[in-house]
Amino acid sequence: MSKAAWLAYNTYRKGISYRSQLSKTAALLNAPRADILAFQNEQLEKLLRHAYHTTPYYRELFKTESPDISQIPTLEKSNIREQLERLCSEAFPQEERIKNATGGSTGAPLTFYQDRNYWNQRNLSVYCFDRWAGWDFGEPQLIIWGALADLEGDEHWKYQLNNFWRNHYWLNGFHLTDATMRTAFRQMDKSHPQTILAYPSSLYQFAAYLFENSLVPKWDLKGIITSAEMLHSHYRSFAESVFGTKIYNRYGGREVGLIAMECIAGHMHINCRDLYLEIDSPDPYTQPGDILITQLNNYAMPFIRYRIGDIGRLSDETCPCGNQLPILAELLGRSTATFRTKTDTLIHAGYFTQQFYNVIGVDQFQLIQESLKHCVLKVVINTQWTETARRYMVQKIQGALGADVIVTVKLVEEIPLPASGKREFTISKVF
Repeated sequence: MSKAAWLAYNTYRKGISYRSQLSKTAALLNAPRADILAFQNEQLEKLLRHAYHTTPYYRELFKTESPDISQIPTLEKSNIREQLERLCSEAFPQEERIKNATGGSTGAPLTFYQDRNYWNQRNLSVYCFDRWAGWDFGEPQLIIWGALADLEGDEHWKYQLNNFWRNHYWLNGFHLTDATMRTAFRQMDKSHPQTILAYPSSLYQFAAYLFENSLVPKWDLKGIITSAEMLHSHYRSFAESVFGTKIYNRYGGREVGLIAMECIAGHMHINCRDLYLEIDSPDPYTQPGDILITQLNNYAMPFIRYRIGDIGRLSDETCPCGNQLPILAELLGRSTATFRTKTDTLIHAGYFTQQFYNVIGVDQFQLIQESLKHCVLKVVINTQWTETARRYMVQKIQGALGADVIVTVKLVEEIPLPASGKREFTISKVF
């Protein structure tokens, strides 16, 4: 019933068979590489022409309607804050723009605009990619999430009705307590979810609660989808062990939608249907660099060569899963969470989480790189904390960043969540 209602609702709202749209989307995402890239190039040319003719910012920047994209200056967050109205298309009046904003996990929230077609196309791609993890319309799903914009009005009857007909059970990832996690576990024992969609850190916390309380899920999950945060290796291995299924990591951003999704073979495939991805690096296949995104569907406010704030590397290998979408070989996380040494070597923040997550005596930690010569390590300790643990953590930091780096260890009562609700284990202020 839920699946039929979902398809009927979307067909009514869009005035076209939603099942047909899904089939076309899936066909493109599974097409030969040449067909995928031909479609992507066609969409890119259309977007550039539209941006030149209808947006003051790009009209001044391009000088021609068909510029070489590699020669277009990158779009920085500062450009969006300073030039917001000039970046908006004159073809879209104010009432046709959909206002959105980032969660502000790396600073002040970023405000921008999107259009209805962007959201329609984004959802189609998300639905198709999520099927890689076993999800399908109407099947029961546990969602452990917490984006503030997604939770507004959660007591309203429309919210409750929406969850009912979509067959979703929502566990607030911002406020996980023993009581809410036990209630969710009991509810899932009745509902038997087919998939879980979660923040990696919230999934890990839920899995730890179940493990520590000897609560064994018997839900026969098809897969788990994680998104919105870095999926650290210890998160993955522990959660897969507790829930007895594979995690499919999804990479995206509120500004540009779904960027890439992990397949059954463990490779992250780039969503060429909706965007054009570049790596700002002399050799994107061997040397990681900033990820640049051109969103192909948002005509209300084009994002062209947008520096999203993450670091990655491409791969030219063929995936054994059979899908021919290009592969994002490495996703090193936020540029603000990737540490830099005096020799200009980049250290993946995941290195520190792997070293510190099981240190005896440590309940929480946060490592902040203030400069190339100084780091601050905030630690929430318990009764098992020792000077040996302190020395171990300092040695690991200096071993990665340099023996002469000064590490200031601060014992704190708590490490508050930022406004975004996403836990930050590592922060680098070195750019």
